[in-house]
Amino acid sequence: MNFLISVRNAGIPPKHDRTDVVLGQPDKHWCPWNSNTCSNKLPLTGKGTVEIMLEKSMPFELHLSNRAMPTVEGEYKISLLVDNTEARLSVNGTARDSSTLIQHILHKDDGKWHTYWLSIFDSIIKYGVGEVRDAFTIFNITVPETEKDMLKQVSYLHVKMNNNENMLGELKDIKDNVRFFFGKEPVVRDPAMFIIPQDKYSIQIKSAIPPSELEKPCRSLYTSVVNFSLNTPDFPEFVEAIERSIKNSNGWCHKKLEEKANRFGRPNPMATYLRITYGQKLGTSPGHAYVIEIWPPGHFSPIHNHSSAYGIIRVLHGRLLAKVYPELTIKPFQYAPIEQILEQDQVTWMLPKLNQTHQIRNPDLYGSSAISIQCYQYGKEDSVHYEYFDYLANDGGSIAQFNPTSDMDYDEFKDLMKKEWDQFKKT
Repeated sequence: MNFLISVRNAGIPPKHDRTDVVLGQPDKHWCPWNSNTCSNKLPLTGKGTVEIMLEKSMPFELHLSNRAMPTVEGEYKISLLVDNTEARLSVNGTARDSSTLIQHILHKDDGKWHTYWLSIFDSIIKYGVGEVRDAFTIFNITVPETEKDMLKQVSYLHVKMNNNENMLGELKDIKDNVRFFFGKEPVVRDPAMFIIPQDKYSIQIKSAIPPSELEKPCRSLYTSVVNFSLNTPDFPEFVEAIERSIKNSNGWCHKKLEEKANRFGRPNPMATYLRITYGQKLGTSPGHAYVIEIWPPGHFSPIHNHSSAYGIIRVLHGRLLAKVYPELTIKPFQYAPIEQILEQDQVTWMLPKLNQTHQIRNPDLYGSSAISIQCYQYGKEDSVHYEYFDYLANDGGSIAQFNPTSDMDYDEFKDLMKKEWDQFKKT
């Protein structure tokens, strides 16, 4: 069932340190109200990333400083101000970059969490919105050589919400609507989207990462599907039978795709794909942990996220185009997505905070169908277990919930395709 209504964001961030975090994501949680201070020491001096997540829209200021107390003599300060009209990055009171674009400033209240981040390293200062990754950087400034040593001395964060000097006492009601996370790693590069076997990896390979660089849940999922095959000795024509069932007006696949044309809001026959589930629901993921998805030529998913779950996608047949967005919004096309073609047998991944919001499409309009196996798992830090995928409806005007139900069980589907194929051969 789908609900074309405004929904809460799937990912309610934890109130504690994130677990199993690698790939440069901020992982150390801090709450000013719990610590009774608006200042905190950075994990490392002169290097790292600060992330602020807001469910309630409220102007904020982040000040990275070389002093434990702000506004004292000799302070070197990097200031990020984000409010309803502007995002501005300043160094020692001098604005170095600013923007009034709607996707760069404070988001309006919509019941969802929004992420903003600030990163420093060497002589580089970066500000971004959405996923903490280099591709979603908005401001990227280089300080003069004369300031480089000062930047390396920055070791404290001072925060202010709603321009309130007494935020600890007067803004206690927003405590649960704000999260701060620190990371030792600065935002320098984007991790590769492909995974290759450990024995084939070397540092010379820039386009892929080995399983060992992934969090434990992703490593486990990768191992479980890396050798999965569709065509088997008992049914070597399985893929061919699927292709025929899609093209044949009497085929089960063809009829099911027509039936699903309005699944994501306004009817669109191209915004459809088949979800064939493998195994039982275990309660460890949104819906079934393993799903075989079938994408006829040109068909695509809505822009959606994955319940802040860990995930692995492996292309079993054909190829797919993945577009990754900073976050799920009503106007995602204001952002330039990361685009990546996934060829047959290539594997990609998602974390609760990376590659989480995307759109999948079969880019071959007149070629073969694409078939993938996708698998998901909730993380240890996930205390919500949100069971839906949130998506942008076909009309582009609302965020809705998708209950990841099954079109058919895998074994049942394979038997049905075998029957259709045997019947075809008899005619």
